[in-house]
Amino acid sequence: MSEEAQPVTQESEKDAAVLSIGSKAASPVIPTSAPVMGKVKLPSKLGELQQRFNALNLQQRLIVAAALFLLIAVLIFVSVSGRSKDDYRVLFSSINERDGAAIVAALQQMNVPYKFTEGGAAILVPESSVYETRLRLAGQGLPKAGNVGFELLENQKMGTSQFVEQVNYQRGLEGELARSISSLAQVKSARVMLAIPKQTAFMREQEKPTASVVVTMHPGRFLDSQQVAAITNLVGSSVPNLGPANVTIVDSEGSLLAPNAQRLMGLDSTQLKYVAELEAALSKRVQAILEPVTGKENVRAQVTVDMDFGELERTEETFGRNSPPNQSSIRSQQTNEAATPSSTTSGVPGALTNQPPGAAQAPINAPGGAAANTGPQNLNAPPSSSSASSSNIKKDATINYELDRAIQRIKSEKGQVRRVSAGVVVNYKQPAGEDKDGKPLKPVPYNAKELAQINNLARDAVGFSERRGDSVSVANIPFKVEADLEPPFYKQASFIELGKEFFKFLIILGSLGIIFFGVVKPLLFPKKMDEALEEQRIEEEFDEKIKAEMAQMDPKAREKRRMEMELLKERQRIAEEEERARMEEERTKLDEERKRIDEEKKQEYDELLKYAQEFVAENPKVVSSIFKEWLADDAEKTNSANAAAAAATG
Repeated sequence: MSEEAQPVTQESEKDAAVLSIGSKAASPVIPTSAPVMGKVKLPSKLGELQQRFNALNLQQRLIVAAALFLLIAVLIFVSVSGRSKDDYRVLFSSINERDGAAIVAALQQMNVPYKFTEGGAAILVPESSVYETRLRLAGQGLPKAGNVGFELLENQKMGTSQFVEQVNYQRGLEGELARSISSLAQVKSARVMLAIPKQTAFMREQEKPTASVVVTMHPGRFLDSQQVAAITNLVGSSVPNLGPANVTIVDSEGSLLAPNAQRLMGLDSTQLKYVAELEAALSKRVQAILEPVTGKENVRAQVTVDMDFGELERTEETFGRNSPPNQSSIRSQQTNEAATPSSTTSGVPGALTNQPPGAAQAPINAPGGAAANTGPQNLNAPPSSSSASSSNIKKDATINYELDRAIQRIKSEKGQVRRVSAGVVVNYKQPAGEDKDGKPLKPVPYNAKELAQINNLARDAVGFSERRGDSVSVANIPFKVEADLEPPFYKQASFIELGKEFFKFLIILGSLGIIFFGVVKPLLFPKKMDEALEEQRIEEEFDEKIKAEMAQMDPKAREKRRMEMELLKERQRIAEEEERARMEEERTKLDEERKRIDEEKKQEYDELLKYAQEFVAENPKVVSSIFKEWLADDAEKTNSANAAAAAATG
């Protein structure tokens, strides 16, 4: 009996409303206020929605219909605004007319819809078939335009002339170079044109080839000097005897990128950059040394540096004198001497005999030095008048002396500073404090002594040199505060556009919120009201309907209807009282059944306790043996646990 009563007791304690006791009439009784647990099926929910919609009056139904219409309009607006041109994407852009016609014909054969952008610059196809269409057109060799490389030489025909082969080779080389240049991230497309002269056997008539490159950059990108030099070296190294100097690079706007236009005009970008950096450094020096005195943002300085980047190289050769104390040295010496006999009685008068004797010659090492190269000396002795016979003697001497020589090679320094000019403007002093009226003190100019000190500081900062002709000008002039001409952020065009977009999405979100909280949520998730208020509301609505119906009836029918309504209310009251009495009776029965079960459980517990006491009193040995077995089992479990722990730690 106890085993059957225990589950009944648990079930009764869990939910007394679903407990079945005895008769079948009491089993389906469930309180009306009890919540229905579990998931609600969709048909029942739709039926509940339909009932709620049918319970609405005409005005409420119109509001619901207007809300649904607004929701549909918002969804259509969002879906249309989110789509861009029927989800068409660019298939190809910037193609020539021949390739465009071939691509359009291929798309018509493949039954792929297409569109053109404004001006026909690009062909659009549906987004879902962009990549598939590109692959299929690539299989047909479209688009054909572009740079052809060395694959042009793969389909050479028999009987091709040497001229055609040379032209195809040049076209392939131009295409390969254009592909290499187009691989740069900044370059969108490139075109290379080579002018290769015809080879000749005469070396003096050899002409070097030239190359022209036209590059088209992506919007917002440009090539720096290093990348231009890289393209120049790439093209110059790919053609024999070309060289980077014969490569000209032009962008799509007609600007000359290589050779450097500034360098052709005698200027170099690196030189201009160096001068600009030097001027900025000197200006920064002046501001850094004057700002602690004048205050930040109270001094402006500009420095102009005139530099000479010319490079002068000169070679000088000077000769020293062979005069004391510099003694001369003989390099080489040659002497010729010849004697011819002659008589006094015979002789032919002539130019040699009639000449007077020559002047005396200085010795070789005579003071005063000698010439660098002396000519032949003619030492002719005059004939003696007293001798019977004489001889003519002729001597020639050639002496070469060493000369002192100094060779000097002078190379001027590149990038010399010719002149430095600096202009410094200093703001008025900003005195701290307030006047009698509590207003800030007005700025005052610097005195002559302070300006002289500022001028000296500026000169020392720029490295003033009077010999070089430098000039530093310092002016003390109050700065003019310019008004901020930029409009506030809320009047800027970007902020206005952002506000429009935000306002549009705010309208969408507001409409959705109104529809959800005003229509959908009250219908799907109505607020739970008290039973009394709900009954009162139902009665009021019912009374209003009855009053409206009775107002349209004649007096007899109205009286009859009133009697029927009173009778119906009386019956409902009696039914409610009976139902209340029945529920009270059921509650009483449940309480009695609970008490009975509790008494049975208590009685069973007392019987078990009494039986245990009697058994322990009659069989103490059995009880002690049972306790010993329990203790032995506990000790065995403890020992095994300790052994396992010791084994784990060991």
